[in-house]
Amino acid sequence: MMFAAPLNKRLPDAGPLDADSWVEAALTVLAANGVDAVRIEPLAKVLGVTKGSFYWHFKDRSALLAAMLATWRSRATLAIIDRLERGVSRPQDRLRELLALPRKGSRAARGADIEAAMRLWGRTDPGTAATVREIDLQRIDYIKSLVVATRRHPRREAAIATLIYAFILAEASVGHALDPAARAQCEEILLGPA
Repeated sequence: MMFAAPLNKRLPDAGPLDADSWVEAALTVLAANGVDAVRIEPLAKVLGVTKGSFYWHFKDRSALLAAMLATWRSRATLAIIDRLERGVSRPQDRLRELLALPRKGSRAARGADIEAAMRLWGRTDPGTAATVREIDLQRIDYIKSLVVATRRHPRREAAIATLIYAFILAEASVGHALDPAARAQCEEILLGPA
């Protein structure tokens, strides 16, 4: 699913234009068209402002790209971990919530598009690749901590955590093609019965 606004049409007004508005527009363009399409002038047109507005918030395009990576890390990793830690008490239930993330509607679909675009960007940019690796390790470490807390997979926690993470990423990409019964069986294999 594509989330890019046409580059000649302003995004819906969400209040005063701030740095977050630029980052949101840039993430939308990234998800639809890749990092090479994230350019100041087309973004200004989408936002209905001049390029001068951009320079009020960012030194240059590199600063915008860095803000995009930081926002992705915050939303797609730190905020999810925080929400799980505050909202779900049992580690087994947190793991089930993580496995359900790719099926959480349009926000999950947009997140999957951004995730895929970040990974593609990382193939051509060493700094982005390093950030993607850091985030992957952080996510796997968190999943491993939950697997350890369930005490269901002694001495196999790292392997199970890696498989759970791989399944989440795969489902975000091809989940629409997965048979619900097969998905449930995969989750049971990874986590054990509820």
